[in-house]
Amino acid sequence: MRRNRSIVLHAALLAMLAGTTNAQDLRLKTGEVPVATLENALRANQARPQRMPKRMVLVLDGPMSPQRRAQIEATGVRIGEYLPTNAFIIETREARVDALRALGFVDRLVAFDDAWKIDPQIGARVLQTQERIDIALQGKVATHVYLFPGASIVDAKKAIERAGGVEIMNDELLDGRYMIGVLGTPDAVRALARIEDVQWIESAPEITYRNSTTRWIVQSNVNGFFPLYDNGLHGENQLVAIMDGRVDINHCSFSDPEGDPIGPDHRKVEAYNTTASGFDFHGTHVAGTVLGDAGSNNNTRGVAYEARMIFDVVPSFTFSGLTAKLTTHYGQGAMVHTNSWGDDGTTAYNGMPRAIDSFSFSNDDNLVIFAVTNTSTLKNPENAKNCLAVGASQDANNQGSFCSGGRGPTDDGRRKPEIFAPGCNTQSSQVNTSCGTFGLTGTSMAAPAIAGSAALTRQYFEDGYYPSGVPTFDDGFTPSGPLVKAMLLNSAVDMTGISGFPSNQEGWGRALLDNSFYFPGDDERLVIRDNRNAGPNALSTSDVDELVVVSDDANIPMKVTLVWHDAPSTPNSSFTPVNNLDLEVVLPTGQTIYGNNIVNGQSTFATTTDELNNVEMVMISTPLDGDYTIRVRGAAVNQGPQGYALVVTGAVGELANPCPVDMNGDGLLNFFDVSAFLVAYNAQDAAADFNGDGLFNFFDVSAFLTGFNAGCP
Repeated sequence: MRRNRSIVLHAALLAMLAGTTNAQDLRLKTGEVPVATLENALRANQARPQRMPKRMVLVLDGPMSPQRRAQIEATGVRIGEYLPTNAFIIETREARVDALRALGFVDRLVAFDDAWKIDPQIGARVLQTQERIDIALQGKVATHVYLFPGASIVDAKKAIERAGGVEIMNDELLDGRYMIGVLGTPDAVRALARIEDVQWIESAPEITYRNSTTRWIVQSNVNGFFPLYDNGLHGENQLVAIMDGRVDINHCSFSDPEGDPIGPDHRKVEAYNTTASGFDFHGTHVAGTVLGDAGSNNNTRGVAYEARMIFDVVPSFTFSGLTAKLTTHYGQGAMVHTNSWGDDGTTAYNGMPRAIDSFSFSNDDNLVIFAVTNTSTLKNPENAKNCLAVGASQDANNQGSFCSGGRGPTDDGRRKPEIFAPGCNTQSSQVNTSCGTFGLTGTSMAAPAIAGSAALTRQYFEDGYYPSGVPTFDDGFTPSGPLVKAMLLNSAVDMTGISGFPSNQEGWGRALLDNSFYFPGDDERLVIRDNRNAGPNALSTSDVDELVVVSDDANIPMKVTLVWHDAPSTPNSSFTPVNNLDLEVVLPTGQTIYGNNIVNGQSTFATTTDELNNVEMVMISTPLDGDYTIRVRGAAVNQGPQGYALVVTGAVGELANPCPVDMNGDGLLNFFDVSAFLVAYNAQDAAADFNGDGLFNFFDVSAFLTGFNAGCP
């Protein structure tokens, strides 16, 4: 892998961007705002002192970079969240306006308007649950009030109480930002926008549920053939978090015959974060599909049948929120989270999808999975950038046909749903029976099948199956959520019953895990990269990582899948992408294919790049023999650095790095390589394990220095 950090290239790129993006709008949920019409504080009369608002919006002439960030912060500005396009919320109390004006790439400085803080949909949604209908009958709305990051919850609550006409219900800390649940009349709630520390006010979510052949369909699509099971992958040592209706843990799919209490010794239940009573048909069925096992190869057995569960009920307006539950389950050991519920009353990117993106970006070990709505149009929170959105295909023998799932795209044009699994008349565990099963239909049944598949994928890497295809202790590592997602999406196949591939109806297709997994004897091989947000290979604006693979069989298609967990969008933004990476594949002919330019399952030579999606693919049905250079480019990393996962399958092998001590891949050996080695060493990144023993110690330092002093060939 090579990295290009050319200062000259970086400056040229920014200069080019500066010349083309001076005129722009702020893309907000309240509407697009032409920044040229707003008063520019950088052009105000400096002869008299200015009273600056606590927070303003700084507009740049192009994407943020580490160099730009350092120069801005040197003026006394505290840089906050990103607003599309090329703008940032900043704290200005210590700012020196003259110093900001002197920065040639700063276009303008404008006030943050209170009108930008209020969701236009407050009070407009059609309600479904009795709880919310009762609130509406009182002439009130249930809302979530979000503070700016770092704002005092104590001061904000006092200000809300002084405003009057509202009732504070609860509060929750969400990744450095407080959310306050507020009941009140629509007018009283909207008036809270005048409070300085309030950033955004929106309707609280209203959650409803979304209503064996599955195991072989998702593994091989061949009846009775289970390649993952046959190679020792059943979900051992995997914990899956299930948020749903209460699971009947007395059912034979989950019961412990030795009578062990819930906890580490229980056969199936690591944690049950609510009272184990009043069991639910939906939650019991979902859990059975993920990980149920009664010891027989029948409908009581789930996809990852040796995995165990961490259970919780779904969040609500009056109970703890989504972020708190995800964080609790992660702390209890779960890194796969399955959810067969959602808010069918909105398509907005609001607090729930933002919570998913924030949790996933900050904790990139995790993969959060959501069933998409069963209505015709994609809803919420499956519109989160970082979740894996799942639709339902039909069952055998029609698994290539559509069963259920809302059609995308999202409000800002991103592709969702992303993947399908069987969900029509799925047979699974039946509540309040000793060992019965029954059928249910819906995306709720497909999402747990994907969650079980994700658990098997995690086990593949943790048990060291990569790269040899057999479990090897020294090769084991904890995969990131983006890597698990990339493996699942890379495996997917076209659903022939749906026209167009990929599309906003079927996403990237139906999961077929054997397409991504390598086992001994397979003709199709696997190459991966897994770079964390906090790792030494995470990207900033203008960085480029390269990987070279060789393909040697035109009869085996090549597929390249790039996935990253993007930073959460600012609550006010209508355009949710924050960090944009681009996938490029250079063919042996020298031609370049850009990610997501795909027609009917085959990549084209179109030159457009995808600025919307945080999943990009290249599909080559008949690859030429020869070397393929795969690049991941940091096109615009506004809240970075940005990690990513890359999965390559086909008749491919990775070309060895001829000079591993050239840590940044610039062809030179200098201080920057030493610095990159130390960063990797301190992070215990595999790039610093120079003697390949799986440890990080003096011997790695010695091996690096020996190679460094010897120079590159």
